[in-house]
Amino acid sequence: MKSKLSALKFVRNNKKQVWTMLVALSLTFMTMYLIHFLFLTTQESFRVLFLEQPKKIAFAALSIETMGVDRTSCLSEEELNQKIEEARNSIMDMLKAHEGISDVIYTQCLTANYQGIVGGVGYDFPLLEADQIPDFLEYMDAKLIEGRMPEGPGEILVDKKVFHNQKMEIGGYFNESAYGKVFKVAGVLASDYLTCVGTPQGYTNTGWYMVILCDEENADMSKVLHDIGIEATEYDALCDAVDGADMYRKEVTNQVDAALLAILVVVMIFLAISILVAYVSFMRSRVNEYCLYASIGFSRRDIYGMMMREIGAVFGISIIMGTVVTIGIMILVGHVMLDSLGLVYRYFYPEHLLRIFAAFLAIVGFLQIPIIVTLNHIKTMDKMEE
Repeated sequence: MKSKLSALKFVRNNKKQVWTMLVALSLTFMTMYLIHFLFLTTQESFRVLFLEQPKKIAFAALSIETMGVDRTSCLSEEELNQKIEEARNSIMDMLKAHEGISDVIYTQCLTANYQGIVGGVGYDFPLLEADQIPDFLEYMDAKLIEGRMPEGPGEILVDKKVFHNQKMEIGGYFNESAYGKVFKVAGVLASDYLTCVGTPQGYTNTGWYMVILCDEENADMSKVLHDIGIEATEYDALCDAVDGADMYRKEVTNQVDAALLAILVVVMIFLAISILVAYVSFMRSRVNEYCLYASIGFSRRDIYGMMMREIGAVFGISIIMGTVVTIGIMILVGHVMLDSLGLVYRYFYPEHLLRIFAAFLAIVGFLQIPIIVTLNHIKTMDKMEE
Protein backbone atom coordinates (compact mmCIF):
# COMPACT_ATOMS: atom_id res chain seq x y z
CA MET A 1 0.00 0.00 0.00
CA LYS A 2 1.46 3.36 -1.02
CA SER A 3 1.99 5.94 1.69
CA LYS A 4 0.42 9.37 1.25
CA LEU A 5 2.71 11.96 -0.33
CA SER A 6 3.70 14.46 2.33
CA ALA A 7 3.16 18.15 1.71
CA LEU A 8 5.46 19.08 4.59
CA LYS A 9 8.60 17.73 2.95
CA PHE A 10 8.61 20.55 0.44
CA VAL A 11 7.96 23.07 3.22
CA ARG A 12 10.84 21.72 5.31
CA ASN A 13 13.28 21.39 2.42
CA ASN A 14 12.52 24.77 0.81
CA LYS A 15 12.34 27.03 3.83
CA LYS A 16 13.59 30.15 2.06
CA GLN A 17 11.10 29.91 -0.80
CA VAL A 18 8.22 28.97 1.47
CA TRP A 19 9.04 31.66 4.00
CA THR A 20 9.09 34.28 1.24
CA MET A 21 5.67 33.10 0.11
CA LEU A 22 4.32 33.10 3.68
CA VAL A 23 5.48 36.64 4.37
CA ALA A 24 4.12 37.93 1.04
CA LEU A 25 0.70 36.31 1.55
CA SER A 26 0.39 37.31 5.21
CA LEU A 27 1.33 40.92 4.43
CA THR A 28 -1.20 40.93 1.60
CA PHE A 29 -3.92 39.62 3.91
CA MET A 30 -2.95 42.19 6.55
CA THR A 31 -2.98 45.06 4.04
CA MET A 32 -6.33 44.07 2.55
CA TYR A 33 -8.06 43.76 5.91
CA LEU A 34 -6.48 46.93 7.33
CA ILE A 35 -7.71 48.88 4.30
CA HIS A 36 -11.19 47.48 4.93
CA PHE A 37 -10.88 48.32 8.64
CA LEU A 38 -9.97 51.96 7.98
CA PHE A 39 -12.55 52.54 5.24
CA LEU A 40 -15.29 50.88 7.30
CA THR A 41 -14.40 53.06 10.28
CA THR A 42 -15.87 55.95 8.29
CA GLN A 43 -18.98 53.88 7.65
CA GLU A 44 -19.30 52.95 11.33
CA SER A 45 -18.77 56.54 12.46
CA PHE A 46 -21.32 58.03 10.07
CA ARG A 47 -23.87 55.33 10.93
CA VAL A 48 -24.71 57.18 14.14
CA LEU A 49 -25.49 60.41 12.33
CA PHE A 50 -27.44 58.94 9.43
CA LEU A 51 -29.22 56.00 11.06
CA GLU A 52 -29.36 56.47 14.83
CA GLN A 53 -29.64 60.19 15.59
CA PRO A 54 -32.61 60.74 13.19
CA LYS A 55 -34.61 58.21 15.20
CA LYS A 56 -34.72 60.77 18.03
CA ILE A 57 -34.56 64.16 16.36
CA ALA A 58 -35.71 65.48 12.97
CA PHE A 59 -35.52 68.88 11.29
CA ALA A 60 -38.18 70.39 9.03
CA ALA A 61 -38.30 73.64 7.07
CA LEU A 62 -41.63 73.89 5.24
CA SER A 63 -42.35 76.17 2.31
CA ILE A 64 -45.14 78.69 2.71
CA GLU A 65 -47.12 76.84 0.04
CA THR A 66 -46.96 73.63 2.07
CA MET A 67 -48.07 75.56 5.15
CA GLY A 68 -51.08 76.81 3.17
CA VAL A 69 -50.17 80.49 3.07
CA ASP A 70 -51.24 82.44 -0.02
CA ARG A 71 -48.76 85.18 -0.85
CA THR A 72 -51.14 87.00 -3.18
CA SER A 73 -53.71 87.55 -0.43
CA CYS A 74 -51.26 89.48 1.73
CA LEU A 75 -51.15 93.25 1.34
CA SER A 76 -47.80 93.70 3.07
CA GLU A 77 -44.65 91.83 4.11
CA GLU A 78 -45.71 92.21 7.72
CA GLU A 79 -49.08 90.54 7.03
CA LEU A 80 -47.33 87.72 5.14
CA ASN A 81 -44.93 87.09 8.02
CA GLN A 82 -47.80 87.06 10.50
CA LYS A 83 -49.73 84.48 8.46
CA ILE A 84 -46.58 82.32 8.11
CA GLU A 85 -46.06 82.42 11.87
CA GLU A 86 -49.68 81.54 12.57
CA ALA A 87 -49.59 78.64 10.09
CA ARG A 88 -46.31 77.38 11.51
CA ASN A 89 -47.58 77.54 15.09
CA SER A 90 -50.71 75.64 14.06
CA ILE A 91 -48.63 72.91 12.42
CA MET A 92 -46.34 72.70 15.45
CA ASP A 93 -49.36 72.29 17.74
CA MET A 94 -50.67 69.46 15.56
CA LEU A 95 -47.24 67.81 15.54
CA LYS A 96 -46.98 68.03 19.33
CA ALA A 97 -50.36 66.31 19.60
CA HIS A 98 -49.22 63.49 17.29
CA GLU A 99 -48.38 60.18 18.92
CA GLY A 100 -44.62 59.64 19.28
CA ILE A 101 -43.71 63.35 19.11
CA SER A 102 -42.32 64.63 22.42
CA ASP A 103 -41.85 68.28 21.48
CA VAL A 104 -41.43 70.66 18.55
CA ILE A 105 -39.26 73.78 18.76
CA TYR A 106 -38.86 76.38 16.05
CA THR A 107 -35.33 77.68 16.37
CA GLN A 108 -32.03 78.53 14.73
CA CYS A 109 -29.59 75.71 13.98
CA LEU A 110 -25.86 75.36 13.46
CA THR A 111 -23.84 72.74 11.61
CA ALA A 112 -21.24 70.54 13.29
CA ASN A 113 -18.57 68.94 11.11
CA TYR A 114 -17.39 65.35 11.57
CA GLN A 115 -14.50 63.97 9.54
CA GLY A 116 -14.01 60.27 8.76
CA ILE A 117 -10.91 58.52 7.43
CA VAL A 118 -12.33 59.13 3.97
CA GLY A 119 -14.79 61.99 3.58
CA GLY A 120 -16.65 64.11 6.07
CA VAL A 121 -20.19 65.10 6.94
CA GLY A 122 -21.96 68.09 8.43
CA TYR A 123 -25.11 67.79 10.53
CA ASP A 124 -27.49 70.29 12.10
CA PHE A 125 -28.13 70.81 15.79
CA PRO A 126 -30.46 73.28 17.57
CA LEU A 127 -29.70 76.54 19.35
CA LEU A 128 -31.93 76.74 22.41
CA GLU A 129 -32.40 79.02 25.36
CA ALA A 130 -30.13 78.13 28.28
CA ASP A 131 -33.05 76.92 30.43
CA GLN A 132 -34.22 74.55 27.66
CA ILE A 133 -30.88 72.78 27.31
CA PRO A 134 -31.04 70.48 30.40
CA ASP A 135 -34.31 68.92 29.20
CA PHE A 136 -32.88 68.51 25.69
CA LEU A 137 -29.78 66.76 27.06
CA GLU A 138 -31.94 64.43 29.13
CA TYR A 139 -34.01 63.58 26.05
CA MET A 140 -30.85 62.85 24.01
CA ASP A 141 -29.29 60.80 26.86
CA ALA A 142 -26.36 63.20 26.89
CA LYS A 143 -24.30 64.17 29.94
CA LEU A 144 -21.90 67.01 30.54
CA ILE A 145 -18.46 65.51 31.26
CA GLU A 146 -16.20 68.54 30.93
CA GLY A 147 -16.61 72.31 31.08
CA ARG A 148 -19.90 73.95 32.03
CA MET A 149 -23.46 74.43 30.82
CA PRO A 150 -24.16 77.40 28.52
CA GLU A 151 -25.05 80.53 30.47
CA GLY A 152 -24.88 83.31 27.91
CA PRO A 153 -25.41 83.73 24.16
CA GLY A 154 -23.26 81.86 21.65
CA GLU A 155 -22.07 79.02 23.91
CA ILE A 156 -21.95 75.50 22.52
CA LEU A 157 -21.86 72.02 24.07
CA VAL A 158 -20.08 69.52 21.79
CA ASP A 159 -20.10 65.72 21.82
CA LYS A 160 -16.70 64.40 22.90
CA LYS A 161 -16.14 62.53 19.62
CA VAL A 162 -16.79 65.67 17.58
CA PHE A 163 -14.70 67.63 20.09
CA HIS A 164 -11.67 65.38 19.48
CA ASN A 165 -12.41 64.93 15.79
CA GLN A 166 -12.34 68.67 15.12
CA LYS A 167 -9.46 69.36 17.54
CA MET A 168 -11.55 71.76 19.62
CA GLU A 169 -10.71 73.40 22.93
CA ILE A 170 -13.00 74.54 25.72
CA GLY A 171 -13.16 78.28 25.38
CA GLY A 172 -12.15 78.07 21.74
CA TYR A 173 -14.32 79.16 18.84
CA PHE A 174 -16.78 76.68 17.40
CA ASN A 175 -16.47 76.09 13.62
CA GLU A 176 -14.66 79.39 13.19
CA SER A 177 -14.11 78.78 9.45
CA ALA A 178 -17.89 78.87 8.90
CA TYR A 179 -19.20 81.22 11.59
CA GLY A 180 -16.21 83.35 12.48
CA LYS A 181 -15.50 84.33 16.07
CA VAL A 182 -19.13 84.11 17.15
CA PHE A 183 -19.68 80.84 19.04
CA LYS A 184 -17.50 79.38 21.78
CA VAL A 185 -17.23 75.85 23.14
CA ALA A 186 -18.47 75.85 26.73
CA GLY A 187 -18.43 72.12 27.48
CA VAL A 188 -18.12 68.54 26.28
CA LEU A 189 -20.91 65.96 26.20
CA ALA A 190 -20.94 62.16 26.33
CA SER A 191 -23.72 60.84 24.11
CA ASP A 192 -24.51 57.88 21.88
CA TYR A 193 -25.89 60.25 19.24
CA LEU A 194 -23.03 62.74 18.72
CA THR A 195 -25.25 65.32 20.38
CA CYS A 196 -24.42 69.01 20.11
CA VAL A 197 -26.49 71.94 21.36
CA GLY A 198 -25.97 75.60 22.17
CA THR A 199 -27.46 79.02 22.67
CA PRO A 200 -28.08 81.51 19.83
CA GLN A 201 -25.89 84.53 19.18
CA GLY A 202 -27.86 87.10 17.25
CA TYR A 203 -28.88 85.74 13.87
CA THR A 204 -25.76 83.84 12.86
CA ASN A 205 -27.00 80.37 11.93
CA THR A 206 -27.32 77.70 9.26
CA GLY A 207 -31.08 78.16 9.08
CA TRP A 208 -34.34 78.11 11.03
CA TYR A 209 -36.03 74.73 11.50
CA MET A 210 -38.81 73.00 13.33
CA VAL A 211 -36.77 70.73 15.59
CA ILE A 212 -38.96 67.67 16.14
CA LEU A 213 -38.21 65.33 19.05
CA CYS A 214 -39.65 62.00 17.95
CA ASP A 215 -39.48 58.28 18.59
CA GLU A 216 -38.29 55.63 16.14
CA GLU A 217 -41.79 54.68 14.98
CA ASN A 218 -42.57 58.30 14.08
CA ALA A 219 -39.26 59.36 12.55
CA ASP A 220 -40.60 59.57 8.98
CA MET A 221 -41.64 63.21 8.81
CA SER A 222 -43.40 62.92 5.44
CA LYS A 223 -45.70 60.30 6.97
CA VAL A 224 -46.17 62.27 10.19
CA LEU A 225 -47.07 65.40 8.21
CA HIS A 226 -49.46 63.33 6.06
CA ASP A 227 -51.12 62.10 9.24
CA ILE A 228 -51.94 65.69 10.22
CA GLY A 229 -53.16 66.57 6.73
CA ILE A 230 -50.05 68.15 5.22
CA GLU A 231 -48.33 66.83 2.09
CA ALA A 232 -44.60 67.55 1.90
CA THR A 233 -43.16 68.56 -1.48
CA GLU A 234 -39.71 68.80 -3.04
CA TYR A 235 -39.54 72.40 -1.86
CA ASP A 236 -39.58 71.33 1.80
CA ALA A 237 -36.39 70.46 3.68
CA LEU A 238 -36.91 67.34 5.77
CA CYS A 239 -33.97 65.82 7.62
CA ASP A 240 -35.37 62.66 9.15
CA ALA A 241 -34.76 58.92 9.43
CA VAL A 242 -35.84 58.23 5.84
CA ASP A 243 -33.60 60.93 4.43
CA GLY A 244 -30.74 59.78 6.63
CA ALA A 245 -31.04 56.13 5.61
CA ASP A 246 -31.18 57.08 1.94
CA MET A 247 -28.12 59.31 2.19
CA TYR A 248 -26.24 56.68 4.20
CA ARG A 249 -26.88 54.07 1.53
CA LYS A 250 -26.01 56.33 -1.41
CA GLU A 251 -23.25 58.53 -0.02
CA VAL A 252 -21.58 56.21 2.48
CA THR A 253 -22.26 52.49 2.07
CA ASN A 254 -22.29 52.39 -1.73
CA GLN A 255 -19.27 54.65 -2.05
CA VAL A 256 -17.21 52.77 0.53
CA ASP A 257 -18.16 49.36 -0.88
CA ALA A 258 -17.28 50.47 -4.42
CA ALA A 259 -13.89 51.78 -3.30
CA LEU A 260 -13.13 48.61 -1.33
CA LEU A 261 -14.15 46.37 -4.21
CA ALA A 262 -11.92 48.31 -6.61
CA ILE A 263 -8.97 48.06 -4.21
CA LEU A 264 -9.62 44.35 -3.67
CA VAL A 265 -9.69 43.65 -7.42
CA VAL A 266 -6.45 45.56 -8.06
CA VAL A 267 -4.66 43.88 -5.16
CA MET A 268 -5.95 40.46 -6.20
CA ILE A 269 -4.71 40.92 -9.79
CA PHE A 270 -1.21 41.88 -8.70
CA LEU A 271 -1.17 39.13 -6.07
CA ALA A 272 -2.39 36.51 -8.54
CA ILE A 273 0.32 37.43 -11.05
CA SER A 274 3.03 37.43 -8.36
CA ILE A 275 1.91 34.10 -6.91
CA LEU A 276 1.61 32.58 -10.37
CA VAL A 277 5.16 33.57 -11.32
CA ALA A 278 6.56 32.33 -8.01
CA TYR A 279 4.64 29.06 -8.06
CA VAL A 280 5.50 28.28 -11.68
CA SER A 281 9.15 28.74 -10.70
CA PHE A 282 8.67 26.30 -7.79
CA MET A 283 7.08 23.69 -10.02
CA ARG A 284 9.76 23.94 -12.70
CA SER A 285 12.45 23.25 -10.12
CA ARG A 286 10.52 20.14 -8.99
CA VAL A 287 9.75 18.51 -12.33
CA ASN A 288 12.18 15.65 -11.66
CA GLU A 289 10.61 15.15 -8.23
CA TYR A 290 7.15 14.79 -9.78
CA CYS A 291 8.47 12.39 -12.39
CA LEU A 292 10.09 10.30 -9.66
CA TYR A 293 6.79 10.03 -7.81
CA ALA A 294 5.09 8.92 -11.02
CA SER A 295 7.83 6.34 -11.65
CA ILE A 296 7.43 4.66 -8.25
CA GLY A 297 3.69 4.25 -8.70
CA PHE A 298 1.99 7.43 -7.55
CA SER A 299 -0.81 8.59 -9.82
CA ARG A 300 -1.32 12.10 -11.07
CA ARG A 301 -4.20 12.37 -8.61
CA ASP A 302 -1.78 11.58 -5.74
CA ILE A 303 0.66 14.22 -6.96
CA TYR A 304 -2.15 16.73 -7.44
CA GLY A 305 -3.36 16.06 -3.88
CA MET A 306 0.15 16.72 -2.56
CA MET A 307 0.35 20.00 -4.51
CA MET A 308 -2.99 21.16 -3.15
CA ARG A 309 -2.03 20.25 0.41
CA GLU A 310 1.15 22.28 -0.01
CA ILE A 311 -0.85 25.26 -1.25
CA GLY A 312 -3.37 24.81 1.55
CA ALA A 313 -0.61 24.73 4.16
CA VAL A 314 1.09 27.84 2.78
CA PHE A 315 -2.14 29.82 2.44
CA GLY A 316 -3.50 28.61 5.79
CA ILE A 317 -0.33 29.50 7.72
CA SER A 318 -0.19 32.85 5.90
CA ILE A 319 -3.74 33.72 6.93
CA ILE A 320 -3.03 32.76 10.56
CA MET A 321 0.15 34.87 10.59
CA GLY A 322 -1.61 37.74 8.85
CA THR A 323 -4.53 37.58 11.30
CA VAL A 324 -2.27 37.77 14.36
CA VAL A 325 -0.33 40.73 12.96
CA THR A 326 -3.52 42.45 11.76
CA ILE A 327 -5.20 42.21 15.17
CA GLY A 328 -2.17 43.76 16.85
CA ILE A 329 -1.99 46.63 14.34
CA MET A 330 -5.76 47.28 14.50
CA ILE A 331 -5.66 47.55 18.30
CA LEU A 332 -2.69 49.91 18.07
CA VAL A 333 -4.28 52.06 15.35
CA GLY A 334 -7.59 52.10 17.22
CA HIS A 335 -6.16 53.29 20.54
CA VAL A 336 -3.47 55.61 19.18
CA MET A 337 -5.15 57.18 16.14
CA LEU A 338 -8.90 56.50 15.86
CA ASP A 339 -9.75 57.25 19.50
CA SER A 340 -7.89 60.56 19.26
CA LEU A 341 -9.89 61.38 16.11
CA GLY A 342 -13.18 60.63 17.87
CA LEU A 343 -14.13 57.91 15.39
CA VAL A 344 -16.33 54.87 15.94
CA TYR A 345 -14.88 51.52 14.91
CA ARG A 346 -15.04 47.78 15.40
CA TYR A 347 -12.51 45.08 14.64
CA PHE A 348 -14.54 42.23 13.17
CA TYR A 349 -16.30 42.55 9.81
CA PRO A 350 -17.30 38.97 8.89
CA GLU A 351 -18.82 39.83 5.51
CA HIS A 352 -15.68 41.63 4.38
CA LEU A 353 -13.46 38.93 5.85
CA LEU A 354 -15.32 36.40 3.71
CA ARG A 355 -14.70 38.63 0.69
CA ILE A 356 -10.94 38.50 1.32
CA PHE A 357 -11.07 34.73 1.82
CA ALA A 358 -12.94 34.48 -1.49
CA ALA A 359 -10.17 36.52 -3.15
CA PHE A 360 -7.53 34.11 -1.79
CA LEU A 361 -9.65 31.15 -2.91
CA ALA A 362 -9.90 32.69 -6.39
CA ILE A 363 -6.11 32.86 -6.52
CA VAL A 364 -5.90 29.18 -5.57
CA GLY A 365 -8.31 28.50 -8.40
CA PHE A 366 -6.13 30.55 -10.74
CA LEU A 367 -3.16 28.37 -9.79
CA GLN A 368 -4.99 25.31 -11.11
CA ILE A 369 -3.95 26.30 -14.63
CA PRO A 370 -0.18 25.82 -14.20
CA ILE A 371 -0.77 22.82 -11.93
CA ILE A 372 -2.85 21.00 -14.56
CA VAL A 373 -0.33 21.87 -17.28
CA THR A 374 2.50 20.50 -15.14
CA LEU A 375 0.60 17.32 -14.31
CA ASN A 376 -0.08 16.66 -18.01
CA HIS A 377 3.64 16.87 -18.74
CA ILE A 378 4.78 14.48 -16.01
CA LYS A 379 6.64 11.46 -17.35
CA THR A 380 7.94 8.34 -15.70
CA MET A 381 11.68 7.68 -15.73
CA ASP A 382 11.48 5.19 -18.56
CA LYS A 383 9.53 7.63 -20.70
CA MET A 384 12.06 10.35 -19.90
CA GLU A 385 14.92 8.09 -21.08
CA GLU A 386 13.09 7.43 -24.34
